[in-house]
Amino acid sequence: MPSESAQTDLRPVRPEDAAALLALWNRSAHFDPISASLLHEKVWGDPDFLAEAALVSHDFSGFAMGLERPSSKGYVKFLLVAPERRRQGLGRRLLEAVEAKLSSSALRVCETHPNYLIPGVDVRYTAGLLMLEKLGYQKIGETFNLVCSLDQDFSYQDCDRFRRATATDWGPVMDFLQQHFPGWQAEVTRMFANHPISLHLGWQGDRLLGFAGYDGNNLGTGWFGPMGTDPTQRSKGLGGVLLRRCLQDLKAQGLAQAIIPWVGPYGFYSHHCGARIDRVFWRYEKCR
Repeated sequence: MPSESAQTDLRPVRPEDAAALLALWNRSAHFDPISASLLHEKVWGDPDFLAEAALVSHDFSGFAMGLERPSSKGYVKFLLVAPERRRQGLGRRLLEAVEAKLSSSALRVCETHPNYLIPGVDVRYTAGLLMLEKLGYQKIGETFNLVCSLDQDFSYQDCDRFRRATATDWGPVMDFLQQHFPGWQAEVTRMFANHPISLHLGWQGDRLLGFAGYDGNNLGTGWFGPMGTDPTQRSKGLGGVLLRRCLQDLKAQGLAQAIIPWVGPYGFYSHHCGARIDRVFWRYEKCR
């Protein structure tokens, strides 16, 4: 645990710090520039925001945020240090101070589903990877973000099996998710709050077979997903149509590309929309 003297220049971040924090963010996180609205969504808008574990240095040269989800998992959601303050111990002090506020026996880095910005540490943040490993974090895997150009034709053969969700679909959708994909309920619930609802459904009569959505996280960035299909209905073309319906909506927003995050089956997306791997993330965990 860090000593009291080591934390004297750290304090909890406050909403009135937003402008200064945004400036720090966008000169420190070179591969993850964000807007003021997205900063608020990721920090104070997180449903599990823990004020005492969101710390900034008094000179706004460093910021770290930790939290714990209802699943009892702990996370280091963000760790930023201004370029001119690196290699001076500030990152370590921030990280240790945040860790001390969390009770979980295991900590993950960045992958704070359902409110997350990135699903791990971008491998290009080399100094960050080295610091985490030095302080006891171990690599447990990797994942990818894909990008898909929206400058293409996403038309498909229309069919009454597919339609946009309506408010009355919330119950059946939640039941479907509870059965097959319980971890995605929070993101999909947010889609029902968008106008229009940013969720498309595939049916067989009154039986829900699959879903795909967007703008359930990182609003305004072209964020696609999650999507899922009844395990008995996979490889029958359902997912491809649902994907194209969502990409068609994102294209109508005037966006140039869609982001398909935290991907395992990247071959599916490459086939259906020409998506390519854009970013590689290493996933880390520390057991205490």
